[in-house]
Amino acid sequence: MASVLGSLEAPEKRVREEIARLWEEAERVQAALGDAERALQRLVDARVTVAEPPSNSRSRRGARRRAR
Repeated sequence: MASVLGSLEAPEKRVREEIARLWEEAERVQAALGDAERALQRLVDARVTVAEPPSNSRSRRGARRRAR
């Protein structure tokens, strides 16, 4: 019985180490995903800002310039 338990210890240790490594990798991937999502949101916000029509103060200035 002890030899059977002993033969299971090494594979169990390897699997536990692999699980720990995968959790570390998952944390890195999750952090990278968060960074990428924030970068995308900044780009979307910039696009929306550029695509917005001019505010009233700007269009009034333009109207005054045209009236001169």
